[in-house]
Amino acid sequence: MDAGAEETILPALWGQDTFVAKAGGSEILGQMWAFPDRKGRACCLIPEATALFQERSQMFLNGRREAGFFYAARCYRYERPQAGRYREFTQLGYEYLGPDPAAAFERSLTLCRDFLDSLGLRYELDSMAKRGLSYYLGGEGFEARVPELGAQKQIAGGGAYREGACFGIGLERLALALEAQGIQP
Repeated sequence: MDAGAEETILPALWGQDTFVAKAGGSEILGQMWAFPDRKGRACCLIPEATALFQERSQMFLNGRREAGFFYAARCYRYERPQAGRYREFTQLGYEYLGPDPAAAFERSLTLCRDFLDSLGLRYELDSMAKRGLSYYLGGEGFEARVPELGAQKQIAGGGAYREGACFGIGLERLALALEAQGIQP
């Protein structure tokens, strides 16, 4: 599957201000591994990636009107580990930056669905999910859920934001979902 996206390598360490500004009001702020650097600046291990794309959208676009990007990033959240929900996890993500968030949303949703379908995974899609991140327009987005995973059944989620739209897939949860459905990757 060719998404026409550029690979992006994201840093593991970033300034807390980005996540406070972009994900403010969400549960992520209470789950950040946060600490001051040697100069006393507030830093954190990245809890997710979309806030970085929002903050640096013009840098990523580099004069272009729109563009797609993909990444596999290690992310960190200080929470109680559960099946498929770990303090350190890998997020496979796609970000489409451009002037039309609604079109970017449709593109992201279609690409996420196509990817999951290509694996043969059976999942439920909620295209009007209430998302826990304040940067999603209207607080809504989409989620893909695999019921066999129980309480932690969400494997992918995304939505539109002012600069574009995205989705992220938790690779550890995806592996558990494939195993639960007897699918060999």
